[in-house]
Amino acid sequence: MKKIIIIAISALISPALISCSSRISAETSGTEQTAPGNPDDGQEETGKTYPEGVSVTAFTDDLGDGEKCSGFIATADFALNKNLRFNIGYGGGYRHTPTEFYKEFSPSKGKPCLVINGGYFSGSASVSLAISGGNFRCHNIMKMNWPNDEDARCTVYPVRSAFGQMPGGTFEAQWIYCVREAFREYYSFPSALGNNEQTETFIAEPPTTETPGGEIWDPEEAVGGGPRLVKDGRNVAVENYWAEVFDSGGTAGLSRQPRTAIGVKADNSLIMLVCDGRGMNGSSGFTLSELADKLISLGATDAINLDGGGSSAIVGYDGTVLNRPSDTGNSETIIERPVVTAVIISEMQD
Repeated sequence: MKKIIIIAISALISPALISCSSRISAETSGTEQTAPGNPDDGQEETGKTYPEGVSVTAFTDDLGDGEKCSGFIATADFALNKNLRFNIGYGGGYRHTPTEFYKEFSPSKGKPCLVINGGYFSGSASVSLAISGGNFRCHNIMKMNWPNDEDARCTVYPVRSAFGQMPGGTFEAQWIYCVREAFREYYSFPSALGNNEQTETFIAEPPTTETPGGEIWDPEEAVGGGPRLVKDGRNVAVENYWAEVFDSGGTAGLSRQPRTAIGVKADNSLIMLVCDGRGMNGSSGFTLSELADKLISLGATDAINLDGGGSSAIVGYDGTVLNRPSDTGNSETIIERPVVTAVIISEMQD
């Protein structure tokens, strides 16, 4: 089994930089698209020609308190279509809009049909794992000042979620950490270990190869994010919001926000969800717990949260942004936030 090796990270990263959901200012992509209207609940995305095994459906949920959440659900069944591919896009140290990830996708990996934004970042640097083609692209955050750089009271070693496709083709969500001191390997763990931001209790030392339950994690493609939303069909969003140390980072997991999530069903088919928020299309968004419940209702057995807020975007088969990213505001054209990583579904061509 090959090992994913990374260079040791020595710099502290402030938790205030972890989430792009509310901290990164809006930037335009330079590509003008007409802003979409309200999606029709349950409508397959204009009946367009997605590959066999891929579907995109609009939804609008009544949240029961005068608010609603609207967005898009995408599924991909790799058993139904052997030509489908799961890819992690990485900007190579630069930020790209999801539309740019679509346009710049290598034809050698097939024709892209879906793109969603990926993990967290600060500036042009990812603070979430990215692995593509079995090769390490960027690291998960390994340590940070808590609660922030200015008021640091301790150093925290967060064990956070990632979602990956293994060499045999199966998808899985795991809690991961880089455990080696010089050249580091990713290990998965059965939980986020002993951190709890709500009670302000944290593990004193980073996980190691000797930490109970740890195993080398060796995916072909993987994207980091967090927190874990669903485990074995159970809603675990709130407990992991605190355990993965996201509250101080701007993820705003207890309030309704635009969200992006990815998960897997019992049959190993992929499910992705992007919802609007902050009033876009009249949508309030989801809390993390509401997001987990929605995914479970759609059949997800395991799922993680990805970067949200203004980063949340889904691009359809023809390169059109389907949702209304919150950076768009009142503009008549879509404003996508440039991101560092993306999840791309493609189909190999004959």
